[in-house]
Amino acid sequence: MSSEVRDRLEAAQKAAEAEVERLKAEHDKLAEKIAKLGDDSPDRKTELRRRKAMVVDAREVLKDAEAALRLFEKTGKEHAIVAEGTRVFGSVAVRVPPGSSHEARGRAIDDELAGPLHDVATELGVILAAAPSRYTRERPGRDAEGRTVLDVFARVEGDTLVPAVSSASRNIRS
Repeated sequence: MSSEVRDRLEAAQKAAEAEVERLKAEHDKLAEKIAKLGDDSPDRKTELRRRKAMVVDAREVLKDAEAALRLFEKTGKEHAIVAEGTRVFGSVAVRVPPGSSHEARGRAIDDELAGPLHDVATELGVILAAAPSRYTRERPGRDAEGRTVLDVFARVEGDTLVPAVSSASRNIRS
């Protein structure tokens, strides 16, 4: 199982790297074409910005894939939470029954995440600044077992572990 997970994570990382390179090459080719033709019309500039945004999004996917592989190498688990310096990252898979209310969903996430997050906070010698669910961002889709997968991000500020997830990305998971 663990070699299957590692292979899957490495394949995801390689695919993300290839996608970044492909999109970057397309962007550079278009930029070169625009420069050669001297065509700096608003439509061309808009297309160039759109492609640049696609490269940025692909880099985020690559960053997530690299973090997932690093997490697996550190813990040997697909879903875990670890601390590196003053940053905390990881993921957790939570079974949320279909049709659950927002409050029930929040409680399920808090229940699943409270222990691991408290352990990391204790390891760092800090306290939690918010409810465990405030440290999460939901990934699209479900895992192979039908669970909701949440990325966990936090940082140490003084003697407190604060969420490092923007409220905008948290609110996407309605």
